[in-house]
Amino acid sequence: MLQLLFGFVFLAAVSQLVSLTGAQSECPLQLDPQRVVVRYGGSVAVNCNTSVLHKGMGWEASEGRVSMTKNQSLITWRVSNLREWDITTHCFINSNNSTQCQVDLPVTVYKTPDSVFISTVYHRGPMMEGQQYELQCDVHNVAPVQYLTVKWYKGQTLLHQTNFTDTIKTPVNETVTLLIRPDRADDGAQYWCEAELDLGAEGPQPHPTNSSKPLNVEVYYKPKHSNSTETIIQDDKVMLDCTVKVNPAPTYTWDHLKEKNNSSVLKSSALSPGKYTCTATNTLGRDSKVFIVKSTGAQSECPLQLDPQRVVVRYGGSVAVNCSTSVLHKGIGWEASEGGVPMTQSQNLITWRVSKLTEWDIQPYCYINRIQGAQCQVELPVTVYKTPDSVFISTVNHRGPMMEGQQYELQCDVHNVAPVQYLTVKWYKGQTLLHQTTFTDNIKTPENKTVTLLIRPDRADDGAQYWCAAELDLGAEGPQPYRTNSSNPLNVEVYYKPKHSSSTETIIQDDKVMLDCTVMANPAPTYTWDHLKEKSSSPVLNSSALSPGNYTCTATNTLGRDSKVFIVKSIGIRPTFWTVLTVFQLSIALIIVI
Repeated sequence: MLQLLFGFVFLAAVSQLVSLTGAQSECPLQLDPQRVVVRYGGSVAVNCNTSVLHKGMGWEASEGRVSMTKNQSLITWRVSNLREWDITTHCFINSNNSTQCQVDLPVTVYKTPDSVFISTVYHRGPMMEGQQYELQCDVHNVAPVQYLTVKWYKGQTLLHQTNFTDTIKTPVNETVTLLIRPDRADDGAQYWCEAELDLGAEGPQPHPTNSSKPLNVEVYYKPKHSNSTETIIQDDKVMLDCTVKVNPAPTYTWDHLKEKNNSSVLKSSALSPGKYTCTATNTLGRDSKVFIVKSTGAQSECPLQLDPQRVVVRYGGSVAVNCSTSVLHKGIGWEASEGGVPMTQSQNLITWRVSKLTEWDIQPYCYINRIQGAQCQVELPVTVYKTPDSVFISTVNHRGPMMEGQQYELQCDVHNVAPVQYLTVKWYKGQTLLHQTTFTDNIKTPENKTVTLLIRPDRADDGAQYWCAAELDLGAEGPQPYRTNSSNPLNVEVYYKPKHSSSTETIIQDDKVMLDCTVMANPAPTYTWDHLKEKSSSPVLNSSALSPGNYTCTATNTLGRDSKVFIVKSIGIRPTFWTVLTVFQLSIALIIVI
């Protein structure tokens, strides 16, 4: 029992001694709160207290300084109207062993923006569908900018956000831009930007935000019907509705009418069976729709069947389409600039066949001379295609590494492709689809197409691969999967300045100290250390000879520099053999007394 009691007393005494010696290396001051966030011109109050005897304690500050006092253990730094942006303040104490230590108080002085304004860059008025525009957000008189985030919205959808790394404490104006390529769905959309200050847990909650007024976007786009043909079965009254949504508003014209009509809708019981073509036109283009009016009686049908009903063929390839009938006739044949079939009266199935089709805009049709009634015909839609000779990606007016945050233009050249109305050019970064462009040209012969993409690379894009692909979607009758030709990848090198993930790091000193200042940067940075007895250019310090204190490392390359402060603290004085022996003797004496 006596031995057990001795063991407890001995361990408790050693533990108490180590605790005391360890505490001697810490500055015996506590701040409440430990960090403050205050609006410019606002009030602030922070307590500094101690639980040890001392020769004096006080606050050093450019505003609200508290003179040293010996008879208090709690003093308050107080400013009723703080108007210094980069204020530095610390509480200090003079201990009884004649050493002084201090605890710094981090102070963040902030100011919300005077205004947030959105505008278009070098553009006024309606935007054209498919073209690229630049929006600009101006944030006026905000501080500190390192806590600022500018967010872009379309309606309630977040599109993009920008953060800042500047360490300037005083108010600044910031301008950020956003590239958009509106389509017809964006007509009437509202874009706006928002400035948000995220000042951390000590800052105001929720985070202060200032928003711009919305920018109402008007988009001009050409007419595009949802389908190119519509079949109407003629009844008591026929209604042909050619109305199409478009901006600016279109005008309408009709072919095959006895009288001119500019209405988008035809309502009539006097239309005979046949085809009626309506064309909607505005300043950007036109689009037509064919209405096929059929009688409820069977006599209006042309008794011909095509198999297949549409063909897609590679330029120079072969094609064969059957035309058949199940009725008696005076003659059946094919009209075509290649592969025409003369009229015959003795067959009910004839084939249009071309072994090597080399006409881009061929328009074959099968016809029949009915025994009763006039001649009728069925047209065969033929799409002749050609995949590109090459697809090439390049940068426009630039060579070499790109600078982080700057804007660059990529170009994709697609050579000798047809028909371009079925072409889609897609942009990729790695395996991520960035953007795609379609075409509405109705030219049937091969063309060269050039499309561009604006990018603003950051450090995460260093080593990224951009590429473009030309895809021909020729519909269900075309080759599956779609014909795709891709460019070689464009390897992007991005130059960016050093930026540490944190500006300070606290190291508890043990047998050996390792200070790691390594940072990602391009070009590779050089390293310098302050507060060292011997010069070092290594990003890592391994040493057991570093005394407690602050060590500043600076990483520098051609684009800029960034510093990191390492705060080395001692874990306390280790008990020596004689200290332990003294504790042992005290423990024995205590046991004897007991």
